[in-house]
Amino acid sequence: MVGMRHILGLAIDDAGVVATELSVQSGRVELRRTGELLWEQELTADSVKPLGLRLRHFLREQGFSAKRAVVGLAAKWVLTKEIETPPASAEVLAGMLSIQAERAFSLDAEELIFDYCGGTPTTDRNRESGKAGASEKSQVLLLAARRQVIGLIRELTEAAGLQLQAVTVSALACSRVSSGSGAACSYGLYARPTYCEFWAQTEGSPRLIKHVPMSRNGTPDGYVDLLGSTVERLLLLSPIAGQRPPYQIAAYDACGLPERMVDGLGRRLGDQIKVSDGCSGLRSRGLSLGDRPETGRALAATAVALTGIGTDRPLVDFLNPRVGAKKAASHTQAITWGAVLAGAGVLALGILLLVWHGYSRDITADKAWLKTNDTQIAAAQEAVDRYTYAGSWDSRDPQFLECLRGLTAAFPQEPSIWASSLALNENGTGSIVGKTSNEQSFHEVLDQLKQTPEFSDVKMIHLRDVGRDSREKEFAISFKFKFQGAK
Repeated sequence: MVGMRHILGLAIDDAGVVATELSVQSGRVELRRTGELLWEQELTADSVKPLGLRLRHFLREQGFSAKRAVVGLAAKWVLTKEIETPPASAEVLAGMLSIQAERAFSLDAEELIFDYCGGTPTTDRNRESGKAGASEKSQVLLLAARRQVIGLIRELTEAAGLQLQAVTVSALACSRVSSGSGAACSYGLYARPTYCEFWAQTEGSPRLIKHVPMSRNGTPDGYVDLLGSTVERLLLLSPIAGQRPPYQIAAYDACGLPERMVDGLGRRLGDQIKVSDGCSGLRSRGLSLGDRPETGRALAATAVALTGIGTDRPLVDFLNPRVGAKKAASHTQAITWGAVLAGAGVLALGILLLVWHGYSRDITADKAWLKTNDTQIAAAQEAVDRYTYAGSWDSRDPQFLECLRGLTAAFPQEPSIWASSLALNENGTGSIVGKTSNEQSFHEVLDQLKQTPEFSDVKMIHLRDVGRDSREKEFAISFKFKFQGAK
């Protein structure tokens, strides 16, 4: 039809891809069709093209006609860190975050693509135009995705014959649908059969995203109870300060529990936590997924597709990131700046030569003094070493317990990562070995150790799978601990 546009939303995770096609005509959005394709193998560099061809055949077979696509990633493929920033325009804020992003995560910055959401309490449109609406500092959620994962998404959609428009996070797309509730602070829950994703937001800006694996076994009521206990625990870990009950949670059921999940959570959590159906945000836009259980799987894909409609861009877009994006400069500007820098370099070199001549005379005199007093210096150092060693015997301060306390504080309360062995020498050099069921938990522990002043030279020795039939990973971390009073 003339004037009608189509957009495809793809929510991708380990299990497969859920697709939703929307049509837009005269500002009216209509849900055309949904479908789910399960992977038969893991998405890797070797399997991406065959899986892309399978996706092309699946879309054609199910009657999907849209070629423009927006992809939503599972939160487990994304690293997050909340950063406090001063009020600034979008361009200045992106520059500041580019510097902080290089040391915000344990992985090499060259392996990651960064973007952010939040920054000011103003609307997304004002933020994009560079207007800062507050004089106080605000919170920014910095997100990072592996460059390799985004490359696989590009190859997958290309093999499927699609025009990739944006790559966002499915949970963030859902949070945008529910941000119109009017509450200053709110939470969201997106439930799948094998995992759930939880987010917290203030004034429509996400502050926290968590991916939590869920057990496949048990009854639907048991699954709802497990979700309820998970929500209670995550609310306690929420970074929103001053928030008081009743808490507002928009729940998205994508595991085939129609009405049961929202009602069951409401009964399980009580009056202190108000649970609402997240689909109400979709219905307010004229969209309805129907009452069949299988349509619930399309929730995230529908929210992802909505981010590709209109002039508003997704909250986060790893295909067109704002952090680390390099602007093209004209040849004239490059030549001008090159000449200025060359002139400044010649002047700086001349000054450096004069200073060097002055320092060289001082260095020669200092070397002569050291040579003359070499015997006395050696005797003094030996006395200091003996005094330090003797002092460690009558000290009442259990220094090794300081290290154990620092390591314990770095590990989270949730049982997703644990240590199995610790080696610690008298000079503070040590290593810790353990296992984790959640790779993101490992990176959070590694980041926490790096940010603890008493620990230095914190490095990842390895992070590898335990075995073919296990979802756990084994890790090893080396570090150097500075004992109290050590120099």
